[in-house]
Formats: sequence, C-alpha cells, structure tokens
Amino acid sequence: MIRKNVAAALITAVLAVVLTACSGEDEATAPLIPDTTTGPTTTVSPFGVDSLSELGAKIHRDNATAIVETVEARRGTPGQALAAILAAEAETGWRSGLSMAPPATGIRDIYGWRLKYNLPADSAEVVVAATHTFMDNAATVTVSADDPAAYALAAQHADPRGYNEKEHFYKKGETPAGEYAAALPKAQAAYAELRGAQ
Repeated sequence: MIRKNVAAALITAVLAVVLTACSGEDEATAPLIPDTTTGPTTTVSPFGVDSLSELGAKIHRDNATAIVETVEARRGTPGQALAAILAAEAETGWRSGLSMAPPATGIRDIYGWRLKYNLPADSAEVVVAATHTFMDNAATVTVSADDPAAYALAAQHADPRGYNEKEHFYKKGETPAGEYAAALPKAQAAYAELRGAQ
C-alpha cells in the first residue's frame, strides 16, 4: 500500500511541476488545439460548377478559352478578354447555345443574342463568331476596359440589334448591371486560370 501511495504522490508531484512549467509559456507559442486553418486548401475552378462536373467544366472552359483566344487574335488587351468572358458568363454561363426563355423563342448565342449564325448552336465556332461580334461592338464604345463590367455591358448595348433587357434577363429582380457585377469575380478567376497573372 505504501508503494502505491508513494507512486501516486510522485506522479502528482511530477504533474504539478509539468503544469507549472507549461503555464509559464506564452499561449501564442504553444497552442493546445492545433491550427487546422493553415492546411492545404482546395481550389475550385470557376468552370467546375456543373453537377455533371467533368463534361460541363470542359465545355465551359473550352468556350472561355475560345473567347480569350479570339480576343487575343484580334490584338485585344487582357482587359478586353476579361470583359468578353465576363459578358459570356453573365449572359449564358459560357454556354455557346442556350434556349431563350419565354416569351422569346429560339436559341441565343453566348452573348445572349438570337442565334443567326450558320453553325451548330453548341459549338466552338459559334463562340468565335459571337466573340467577333462582341469585339466589333466593343470597338465603338468609349467606356474604359479598366471597368470590365461597365465595358462589357456598354459593348452589349452598342450592338446594332439593340439590347432588350427582358430577353437577356427575365427572372424577377435581375438586371444587366447586377448580373454583370455578380459575374465579375467568376470571370476574373476564369481569366486567371486560363492565363495566369498577366
């Protein structure tokens, strides 16, 4: 019995010494709970939003790539490329062909216009054709590309077909300015993924 008492007393004494020594440390230098916020983070692609994930993400990425490459082929600036993919995301989510909502009929291209190209609705060619039209319209605006949302929307409004907001944004409360502003962070992330920091 004496051995057990002595052992218990020694254990208690050792614990007291250890606790006293630990209590003198700065809490910031010896956290009791490990910090789990500094671990690796998973980056979500702005194109990977589709529940059909791989196929949907590939289509979105291919469309955005075609837009950026078309702008670059026309010697457009990175700001113009960003504005072009911003408009595409705001209007159709980078889908090249999209059925128009009632009361409108038919299919619209990636910038929200009725499809009048002699091309399949869901094709890279229609994305390129639509981007050329967007760039033609952008060449006529005086808004600076330093404000991508305002620049992209100005290019849309400059289209000779006119810009009927109800055909482009028809859900309750949606406005072009609001949808273009909301699309900006996603477009910036998409451009960064495609071209990196330029």
